[in-house]
Amino acid sequence: MKILALSNLYPPDFIGGYELACADVVDALRDRGHDVRVLTAAPRLPVASPAHVLRRLKLIDEWSENGMGMSPFAFRRDEAESRLVSAYNVHALTTVLDEFQPDVVYVCAITGLGGFGLMACLQFLDIPWVWQLGDRVPHHLCSTRQRVIPGLAEAFSQHIRGHFIVVSDQLRREIEVGGIRLQGHVETIPNWITGTCGENRRDFYRGGHLRIMTAGQVARWKGTDVLIEAAARLRDAGHDDFSVHIYGKVHQPDLASMIHSLHLSNHVILQGVLPHALLLEAYRDYDLFAFPTLEREPFGLVPLEAVARGCVPIISRRCGIAEWLVHGVHCLKAERTPESFARVFAEVIERRIDLQPLARRGATAAWRDFHLDAILPRIERLLVRASSQAKGIAGSSHDAYRLARMAEQLTASLLEETIAA
Repeated sequence: MKILALSNLYPPDFIGGYELACADVVDALRDRGHDVRVLTAAPRLPVASPAHVLRRLKLIDEWSENGMGMSPFAFRRDEAESRLVSAYNVHALTTVLDEFQPDVVYVCAITGLGGFGLMACLQFLDIPWVWQLGDRVPHHLCSTRQRVIPGLAEAFSQHIRGHFIVVSDQLRREIEVGGIRLQGHVETIPNWITGTCGENRRDFYRGGHLRIMTAGQVARWKGTDVLIEAAARLRDAGHDDFSVHIYGKVHQPDLASMIHSLHLSNHVILQGVLPHALLLEAYRDYDLFAFPTLEREPFGLVPLEAVARGCVPIISRRCGIAEWLVHGVHCLKAERTPESFARVFAEVIERRIDLQPLARRGATAAWRDFHLDAILPRIERLLVRASSQAKGIAGSSHDAYRLARMAEQLTASLLEETIAA
């Protein structure tokens, strides 16, 4: 089967798990004999690009501090090109579609590319697609400044129809609560781990120094402040023999000041960014993986990586990964408060919770049910199903580009009128 993967970024140029997951699937599908090409943006810095990776798209880097225009009009123009339509990218997409003639398109993250226009182009050309939703991307494509525009949401709901993969039911609810309906076939498939199991872990907490870690973006939206305050409460309750190591890029520098002001420098340590391969090894050196993330976390892969290596996750009670792991069986869950996380830490230290059976059951489930080898056949079946449902009645690439140019020019005119008013 000929498959075109569509992603805003592609490793080694990436932001997080979404782009890495796309690369996982692409590599696995190629290993299974499929002819797969990737259409993605020109990299933000020079990177290697094998022949099957086509870096032809233009990216509006919403995630960079300098990625958007500074004036009100320039910002809104860039936001529209990022989310609504980029005629340049529609032209690049139709060119690759004409060259490659894929049976199906595997869509991943497309914010930053004029993603609404790209999906409308696929619909107009009657190109079958499967959209891997690891975040609320339809919400992004129908919104400006994070506010959903009702007319765009209705247009999306009426015209964008195909095969969707959502990584949690919570994510689907969040998208649809905003007034966006996912029309067509929707299947809930979790994110996955890769690699090999290796030797089973043998050392588990039996008292003494409790080793806690977390990894990811160091910011309040990921709960770093909750974890720091939980450490203070644990110490103030008389438990002093513990450490919390925080891995990742610091997005809010005042969190370091928070550690200092609470006199936690001997307990809570910012470890910086660790390469992913080394992070996977580091999990085995810790007893608990703390994940006090926001409730709207679509999935959350790092707790799954941790438990696969015998490090028991304690996660927010309501987040995407919480749908897939069972409290007291594979993991521990807590309310997203310092008090709740500190209470669970104390119960482990006081030996009221035995981590060994949790770690063993969690690791077994991770390697059996959440490895890409178990997940890929489900994605592959959806790709085959989608490819078989093309109607064969489609517009032309030239018409798609002309419509994209008209939409882009109309959007610019409307923005000018809005700013002037």
